[in-house]
Amino acid sequence: MKEYYVKKIQHPTEGELYQFLELDAQTSEEQIIDPFESGMLQLYPEKELAPDIFSITSKRGADATGFYRGEKFVVQRGSKFAASTSPKCPKKYIKLRENLVLDKLLVPFQHQLLLMEDTEFNSPMMAMGAVIGGWVRGSHDWKEAEKN
Repeated sequence: MKEYYVKKIQHPTEGELYQFLELDAQTSEEQIIDPFESGMLQLYPEKELAPDIFSITSKRGADATGFYRGEKFVVQRGSKFAASTSPKCPKKYIKLRENLVLDKLLVPFQHQLLLMEDTEFNSPMMAMGAVIGGWVRGSHDWKEAEKN
């Protein structure tokens, strides 16, 4: 059985970074991994019917998926949030993003912020504002994802 975890490190030129590691329980060996290729962020099949998945992208680097759970909207683990916010980003979205970072649910990864767990938002609009880090209107919208 393999165990996955994240470790914060200080890089001499890049500053605070995160390493994604895999621990082999039998040998106690650690190995640095890519969280996407390793299966660390693999979504486990639901026992119930799979929900319709929606996606959103933005010019600043957001690339996220999510689904409706009743009146709430859940952004899926492994989604990438824009690393920065726009100058006109409402304070409520900035505060929401800060809280996700403080709770270690959103960690820096390459030039984006990586969501470490499925995260529920009060509305798809609130989720969208947090993901894209900006004012939500018009063309930015959750689109039904392509079915595989």
